[in-house]
Amino acid sequence: MHFASNPPRRRPLAAGLGLLALGWAAAAPALAHHGWSGYGSEEFSMSGTVQSANLGGPHGVVRVLDGNGRVWDVVLGPPRNQSRAGLTEAALPAGAAVTAWGHRHLDPNRLEMKTERLRVGTTVFDIYPDRS
Repeated sequence: MHFASNPPRRRPLAAGLGLLALGWAAAAPALAHHGWSGYGSEEFSMSGTVQSANLGGPHGVVRVLDGNGRVWDVVLGPPRNQSRAGLTEAALPAGAAVTAWGHRHLDPNRLEMKTERLRVGTTVFDIYPDRS
């Protein structure tokens, strides 16, 4: 048997796990990102009442009950777009009447739309003013 006088250095387990976590953290925004490619090109709108709202990243989502008793995911822009538009969770209380304009998800079984503009009561928030 031959033993090397200088065995190969091994990276500590904690360092390897740290690199793995860093890789996941870098990939998470890309995995969670709601780009436009999954949505149709035709304009779409829907109205209903707010069930819940979460304006956190990477994109806010308002759950909206439509007139047919279905709950839609109304996907908004990233927090910076919402903030620029003046939209806050306080503006989206449960039961508030909303109308969303944008593009429906390509999967017809998925009740989801990507929103360019959102009207809450009489106030319109331009989430993507360059697309409207």
